[in-house]
Amino acid sequence: MSASKPEDLLAQELSCPICLQLFSDPVTLPCGHNYCMDCISAATPSDNPKSPARCPECREEYNSPDQLQRNFKLSGIVDGYRSAMEGGGLKTMEEEEQKTVVTCDQCLDGPMPAVKRCLRCEVSLCLGHLQRHEERHQSRGHVLADPIVQDPMERCQLHRKKLEFVCGLDRTFLCTTCVVEGTHQNHEILTVEAADGEMRHLLGVHAKATTDRLQMTNALLKRARSANQPSDTPTEKLVYKAESVLDNMLALVNGYKDRMKELMETEVRQREKEWQSSVYTLEDQEQLLQEAKSSAAEVLAETNEFRFIQRYLKIEARLRYAASLSVAELPANAPAGTKRLRAEMRTDEFRYEMSLLLQSLHGLLNPLDLTFNPNTAHPNLMLSNDLRTVRYNSAKQGFSENSERFTSVVQVLASQGLSRGVHVWVAELEPCTMWSLGLCYKSIARKGDHSRLGHNSSSWRLQWKNRKMTACHESVNLTVPDAPTVAPQRVEVALDYEGGTLSFHCVSGKRRHLYTFHAVFRETVYPAFSIHSTTDQSWITLLSGV
Repeated sequence: MSASKPEDLLAQELSCPICLQLFSDPVTLPCGHNYCMDCISAATPSDNPKSPARCPECREEYNSPDQLQRNFKLSGIVDGYRSAMEGGGLKTMEEEEQKTVVTCDQCLDGPMPAVKRCLRCEVSLCLGHLQRHEERHQSRGHVLADPIVQDPMERCQLHRKKLEFVCGLDRTFLCTTCVVEGTHQNHEILTVEAADGEMRHLLGVHAKATTDRLQMTNALLKRARSANQPSDTPTEKLVYKAESVLDNMLALVNGYKDRMKELMETEVRQREKEWQSSVYTLEDQEQLLQEAKSSAAEVLAETNEFRFIQRYLKIEARLRYAASLSVAELPANAPAGTKRLRAEMRTDEFRYEMSLLLQSLHGLLNPLDLTFNPNTAHPNLMLSNDLRTVRYNSAKQGFSENSERFTSVVQVLASQGLSRGVHVWVAELEPCTMWSLGLCYKSIARKGDHSRLGHNSSSWRLQWKNRKMTACHESVNLTVPDAPTVAPQRVEVALDYEGGTLSFHCVSGKRRHLYTFHAVFRETVYPAFSIHSTTDQSWITLLSGV
């Protein structure tokens, strides 16, 4: 039955040869033919399990319907066709385009106006070529229609058919023949309409992401251009010094590497020279032995006794030399002269210089090996054996009395005093503990209300208490703006003595600035700590390093 519409032609191509309906869950046989899964399963004989399954069209054998590969691409094309038909059918050209003069695709001398278009051959024909076309095909399945203008960009350059699909892998347009031929098998095939919608969505997503990043970049540039020069915070100074030490270490390593490379290249060249000399000697010996062998063979071939003896006597000395020749040997793979390398590369000097740099880096990254001073600890504070953890204890400790101990406020100082330079230390805090961290002079009072950190001119402190963070100096208590709502578990304290700053950062998770004091330090300062909680689970630990 001949089809009268393009939709019918495409439907025939997308129909199962068994049920004559559009493919449903199509599978591909090894021979290349496609069928519905249910149709090919039903067509396979079940009365004789030993009988091989055969293709209904070409009769080629195959294993079993259960082992057939599903044709997902053909299934997608069928779904796209159904969607297109439900939406009103395949699109056609506008009527005004149909009335536009279309030239014959078969004319070579000069294009004549086309009077008809063969939908199967996808060619426009003038009157003369139309008659020959009808004589050749006798209208067997060749549907004729009025010629229409088609944008060459919308036609397949290979098959001259309308481009209706897009290959997601190759990013190219396809016609129905391109799809049926299978050159894009296992590729993601979409209809033009589906590809248009998907690509518009992706373009919108990318455009929004680009706009967001542009706004962020503009805001950062505006902030950078309006701001003053970045301030040298204590941490930045420390990082700068650490980078300087690391650069020196890198230069030392590169110098050591270059010296090693130069010495090894010299040794390799020497070994190559020795190897090549041995090869030359072997080549000379090979030539001499080859010549002696050839001479001996020629003399042995002599049948006349008199001439044989004469010729032998001529080559006897050379032959004896060749027969007793000691064959040269290739140089052995001797181990590398490590002692010589160590001496010439100055390994001991390198190790010494590197150890100095490592010590310098360790000193920068661990400027303070802080420990709690047990002589200053309040009686309700219990110190660990390494003096790095302090814990509240409801039972008073049996500390000896001395003038350094805090007796009114549960506080403790570090043993190390700081009188110059940039220093950083980190305190780890039990999540439910209420605490104060800060600095004080050694002259701070040890009892009474004025012994509390921040409530005098001798101390500065940051406090977390009752889910509120405050900063205090000389009894001026300030609420920290934009303070965290959850107690920080790690707080970094940075002191720039000469710069006159004392900064606090939360370093549990993302680094976050908490507060900075600005002061002129006139005496040696001591890191100070206070626990305000009254439970035995409250503790503070000094962490080693930054």
